[in-house]
Amino acid sequence: MPVRVLTIEGGGVRGIIPTRLLAALESLSEVPISSLFDVVVGTSTGGMLALGLAVPGEDGGPAFPAKSVGDIYTSHGENIFPKTASSLPRSLQEAREWWASASSSAAIFGYNPEAGNARYSPEGIEEAFELYFGDHMLSEALVDVVVTSYDLQTKSPVLFRSSDAKLDPDDDLLMRDAARATSAAPTYFPPLEMAWEGVEDRLLVDGGVYSKNPAIIGYVEGVIRAREQGLRDAEVVVVSLGTGRPQRTQALTYKEFVGRSWLKLAEDVFRAAEDGQAALHDQVLTTLIGDHYWRFQTVLAEGASYAMDDVSDENVDALKHLGDQLVGERLDDLNELAKRLKENQQSRVSGPRSPL
Repeated sequence: MPVRVLTIEGGGVRGIIPTRLLAALESLSEVPISSLFDVVVGTSTGGMLALGLAVPGEDGGPAFPAKSVGDIYTSHGENIFPKTASSLPRSLQEAREWWASASSSAAIFGYNPEAGNARYSPEGIEEAFELYFGDHMLSEALVDVVVTSYDLQTKSPVLFRSSDAKLDPDDDLLMRDAARATSAAPTYFPPLEMAWEGVEDRLLVDGGVYSKNPAIIGYVEGVIRAREQGLRDAEVVVVSLGTGRPQRTQALTYKEFVGRSWLKLAEDVFRAAEDGQAALHDQVLTTLIGDHYWRFQTVLAEGASYAMDDVSDENVDALKHLGDQLVGERLDDLNELAKRLKENQQSRVSGPRSPL
């Protein structure tokens, strides 16, 4: 009976894409995602989704069906990523909004103390997380959840594990704080300052700085659980959900590359690091576990933005369409995956071993 691992990568509003696959998988299996998997690992927007799938409801089941965990983008997107004002204010209220937007855009030039030197104030995203997660603790997660972050203070990766939180109260924290830490993308939101595991002044940022695609982390978490159950390392199933990769553009010449501004070069290099990491994870997991590795990813079509903060109606609709299109293209795979995961879930209840 293999260990079943779900991983969801980062990408801001592009997290809409994996939510469409999650909804399809839950619909096809007629079983909550929290029951289909043993571990759910997420980075940034993927970490928020992982936590959203594990929030307990009043009836003991999940508080949110998979089809609604992405509502945070459609219902709160403009509060999380407010638009920059385009005209002078006409009232006191508009003046306040204009000043907030002007302060936000100032981060582009490298200085925005009102928002922690980030593009956006954390107020919008923190309000959304408080609404979704309330006062639920990580230890209450319905399925083992692992959320990535990085501590600028200790210069080390941080993994918030619900399994650790259940064993040691010192490892526990509010779900909304874990969501805030994993989604604190540098330049977009300021770090989350908090005490945890004996360090009083941690500065936690988006786990995407070292693991935008957490598939390898998910595999390692699965191996740990497999060994605890006396299973082989290969008896781990990893389902990895992407948030879309940009279309390949016209080949770049050396002259064009070195002629770009340092800011654009930094963006190109950072994106190359993200894409390279994801490609490496694909290769490694395909080699290690073969057909126990399921990867769902798509290329962003024209009309869909790679920007993590584009919450315009047009972009949200384009991302939903891409997600639905991916579901259609991989429907046979999703049907087969749902069938196997459901059989495996039932065997865990009834007892007999059923290989995935």
